[in-house]
Amino acid sequence: MSGGPTAGIVAPAPVRRRRVVMWSAICVAVAVAVLIAVIASAQPSSEVSAKSPLLGNTAPAISGRGLEGGHYTLSQFHGRWVLVNFMATWCTACQKEMPQLERFWDEHSKRGDAVVLTVADDPTNLAQLRSFLISKGAHWPAVDDPAATVSYGLQGLPTSFLVAPDGVVYWYLLGEVQASQLDKLLQQGASLGLGQA
Repeated sequence: MSGGPTAGIVAPAPVRRRRVVMWSAICVAVAVAVLIAVIASAQPSSEVSAKSPLLGNTAPAISGRGLEGGHYTLSQFHGRWVLVNFMATWCTACQKEMPQLERFWDEHSKRGDAVVLTVADDPTNLAQLRSFLISKGAHWPAVDDPAATVSYGLQGLPTSFLVAPDGVVYWYLLGEVQASQLDKLLQQGASLGLGQA
């Protein structure tokens, strides 16, 4: 008789199955742990500036009827920082960011170094947006310029572009802005010779 008592013995199927299940469970656990680590270390969306082909280029023209009358253009604010902010009242995040826009406007309108320019994203929402801005005491210009949503390549709301005093798009964010974040950007730009902060 050749071989010992264990020669040629193959582990029974249930043992092989348990090993496969165990290794599968370990792989899944490792993948979940990595995913949790990535999510936990990610910055909130309001702190992550996005990419736009407009960055570093002259901001597309904005020209439209003011929601409270008059007519506004982006070019009339040349020489100041302009926060171009696209919004609609059905956008919950737009409503949530209003206190930040108000804080930024209050501080910088006194200094005269920056302005907020709201652009209506939805032509069917103009009356509601006008009422919303009035109810919030927003004293900055708001315009209806449907062409701007195309020329700025809007991908969602709220969306903001910070235009430097020389008319070049300095920063872009898809998400809610923070007044402190905008202040830092103005200081950063001033250190590069792009206007005061």
